[in-house]
Amino acid sequence: MPIIRSTEVKFTTGDTKGIKSRVMINSERGAVAVTLGEAIMNPGAELKMHTHQVEEAFVITKGAATVVLGNDTYVLNPSDVILAPARVPHTLANHGKDPMGFLFFYPTIEVE
Repeated sequence: MPIIRSTEVKFTTGDTKGIKSRVMINSERGAVAVTLGEAIMNPGAELKMHTHQVEEAFVITKGAATVVLGNDTYVLNPSDVILAPARVPHTLANHGKDPMGFLFFYPTIEVE
């Protein structure tokens, strides 16, 4: 089993302002059924409402996250976990004053 050191995987910025992320485990690193990543959201940053064909789990690592899952809204704190079922619309936002971090997990290497 390979060891992936966080210092060896760089954060990148995507299309959403104020969010940087990195994928720590995927097919490029030898996985055949798992994708795991980390993201950091600056205050005011928000992911667009979206869905996936597979479920997605989040673990909040720092700060507070506002999560919309379907028609429900939650505020999550460090070590809180949420499961977004497949095809259920969801989003995360940082409405706090400090950066918010989270891990994301998919039970597949083919995330859409």
